[in-house]
Amino acid sequence: MAFNISDFNANLMDHGLARPNKFLFTIRTPSGIALEVTNEIPISLLRMQYYAKSVTLPEFDVQTSEVQPQGFGPIVRRPQTMNFPVLPVVFNVDSNLDIVRYFHRWTQEIINYDSSSIYGNHKGRLPFEMGYKSDYETTMSCQVFNEYGEKTYLYEFGGAYPVNVGNVETSWESNDEIMTLSVGFSYDRLNVTGSKRGDPATLGDRSEVVNPFATSSKIKEITNDAEEKKGITEKERTQEKILSRRGRRTRIGSEQDFD
Repeated sequence: MAFNISDFNANLMDHGLARPNKFLFTIRTPSGIALEVTNEIPISLLRMQYYAKSVTLPEFDVQTSEVQPQGFGPIVRRPQTMNFPVLPVVFNVDSNLDIVRYFHRWTQEIINYDSSSIYGNHKGRLPFEMGYKSDYETTMSCQVFNEYGEKTYLYEFGGAYPVNVGNVETSWESNDEIMTLSVGFSYDRLNVTGSKRGDPATLGDRSEVVNPFATSSKIKEITNDAEEKKGITEKERTQEKILSRRGRRTRIGSEQDFD
């Protein structure tokens, strides 16, 4: 089939091309600093959305291990796990540096880096003591839009918190530039529009509902059947249980005084 430039242009006109500047990045303020942000740092959810300059959406990196299926011959790769890379986000900094203050305060909720006083504490934590993850983790999302402003794709990040709050560069020569702050986020969960959410009531593609207690109850049934074949009754099983204390072996249910 010969290449036809008209078909190429028609396809682009019908479906269009995605633009990297049509996105909206959202951070939900973690519970540990929510009150302080409200009272001390005037950063609202709406303001945070508009200060995100760029987001490098993560790659899907499947880790593999090298194996030789037959013990010799060419090495092939087999999937082993999947890692979530750090999510880099660049923010424009406002004139009052509220963005910088926001992330510095968030980092202190993770680890109390303030060592101005050896015995001073922040929320009961001494310098360089860690906080509870439930206090500093949060959820984030990045929505991607088409040229008509319609949402076409969504990235959702769960258990997220900053692991790297970058340098703030200042220079006398940068009169016409805007100050930026780079922040790297770690996260535990990733959901995207392109993934299909599994049903927690099923295992893989099996239609049978998984009962977590089915295995243990089945083992108990097998054990009871085997003992019944040996002629062991429930009463005899109870009487045969023993308790060891002070070097003596005593049947459960015995009236012997252990003291």
